[in-house]
Amino acid sequence: MPIDLEFFKRAYARWVEDSAADYRAGNMKEIVKRYPFVVSEDVPWTPYQGRPSDQTFALLTSGGIYLKDRQPPFDTASIHGDPSFREIPKTVRPQDIGMAHAHYDHSLAGQDLNVIFPIQRLIELERDQVIGKLADNHYSFSYVNDVVGLVTKSVPELIVRIKAAKIDVLFLIPV
Repeated sequence: MPIDLEFFKRAYARWVEDSAADYRAGNMKEIVKRYPFVVSEDVPWTPYQGRPSDQTFALLTSGGIYLKDRQPPFDTASIHGDPSFREIPKTVRPQDIGMAHAHYDHSLAGQDLNVIFPIQRLIELERDQVIGKLADNHYSFSYVNDVVGLVTKSVPELIVRIKAAKIDVLFLIPV
């Protein structure tokens, strides 16, 4: 069953109208209870095939990380969230990372970025030849409530980049 975006748009518009006051007041638990989640019955799972030592790996986090001096932070003030993504190079240093996500405690990720973006662990696996190659670029989203822009613009753009980089395995690190 494909996602019915028109149905979602109507349900989402009602949710925004009903939830705006609670959102401004910080009552996230209340608005999450009313959110019109998209449920797909036909997720296109692909069984893992191949050998890690012959493949290219990348990370995709929903932790809201971005490059402090080179990229804008994600929009954390809007009830809609921010459907855009940021490209993070594998050479990134933890001190170059900012976190823009209003819906989780950043304290552990601030102590060790690998909690939400395990780039150092994958660099070690590449060095030890457990994986074939670590992609040059990795990706981050923040929270997104309005999934229309996500599925119609951001995800297709991300897929183009993943295919162009010949990434075989993309690890999703949900936050």
